[in-house]
Amino acid sequence: MATQKEILKKKKKRWVSIISSSNFNNSEIGETITSEPSTLIGRNVAINLMNLTQDIKTQNTKIVFKIKEVKNDKLMTEIVKYELVPASLKRMIHKDKEKIDDSFKVATKDGVEVRIKPFIVTKSSTNRSVLTALRHKTRELLTEAIKKATYDDFMEEVIRFKLQNVVKRELSKIYPLTQFQIRKLERLIQKS
Repeated sequence: MATQKEILKKKKKRWVSIISSSNFNNSEIGETITSEPSTLIGRNVAINLMNLTQDIKTQNTKIVFKIKEVKNDKLMTEIVKYELVPASLKRMIHKDKEKIDDSFKVATKDGVEVRIKPFIVTKSSTNRSVLTALRHKTRELLTEAIKKATYDDFMEEVIRFKLQNVVKRELSKIYPLTQFQIRKLERLIQKS
């Protein structure tokens, strides 16, 4: 008769590499130990952007990857969230400056719906009509940029700070700014 040990044979666990998306040249972002790699599909992995780009200026940014498939015993991922660390946002706000927050949904050219949360800090105190104009112009510029690009291309622009620089330059024509950042950019899950 079979013993309990023979019935419950343990699967041997092994180390599996986690590979980043093509935005980071499919580089290895970590390892995990598992007996069956396919059970990890759907899990999220957060990593500091500085570790991916080797640029100290990006240390206040966190990127969240989602494991989407197993290929050659490696876990392939895609970017699902870009987020600034809350402590860095607090350091940007000072007395006699105005802070503008916004949040809205928009779809990319390839139909991926994202929620984007811009963050603006003016050089000095100003009246409400200027803040409203800045908020509307921000929404207009970001919506236009998102609708023209695929999800991967748009994430590339945000990660490399190209989009933030362009938007800040345009908004400074309305009122001088000290900061324009994308506080959070999140891929929304389509319900099927």
